[in-house]
Amino acid sequence: MARQAKKELISQREYARRRGVTHVAVQRAVKSGRISTVGGRIDPASADQQWQENTDQSKPRNRITGNPKQTKTLGEPSEPMDLGTADEVIGGPSTATGYAKARAARELYQAQLAKLELDRKRGTLVRADEVRLGAFNMARKARDQLIALPERLASVLAAIQEPAEVQRILEEEIERICQEIADAERP
Repeated sequence: MARQAKKELISQREYARRRGVTHVAVQRAVKSGRISTVGGRIDPASADQQWQENTDQSKPRNRITGNPKQTKTLGEPSEPMDLGTADEVIGGPSTATGYAKARAARELYQAQLAKLELDRKRGTLVRADEVRLGAFNMARKARDQLIALPERLASVLAAIQEPAEVQRILEEEIERICQEIADAERP
């Protein structure tokens, strides 16, 4: 039979030395479930992967390690993240990575809402119900004026014998209605 390679298991203090963090940081990571142990000892390869996946990247780094703290611009995620599909964001395989993705999705959503609010204040964004109401009112006004056209012009057109003159009067009246609607569109 082939002999299986035995995993290297080390103490929490040794892992902290290798990782460049305090042993208290490793203890907290184990206690919170960010990294797993095997009989109280740590598999460094597995723990390194878990540490990376389950650590909130938006928080500053440990001052003991000497790694520079991450600076965040207000309202901006610390680093771009692949948000995956909605199924992965909510209830994915790992709660911690699911949390990071959900948090990134929330940050993105808040940034999008802030942009929409800014566009609305600038006047480049208008509510859809306001547009629908405005379009309905314009169409109603055009319909009412076109329906009233025969009653308004019947007596004038009845007295005219020339077809070209009738056409000119109708065109002028339709042009007047269109101009009136266009003028009403402007604020």
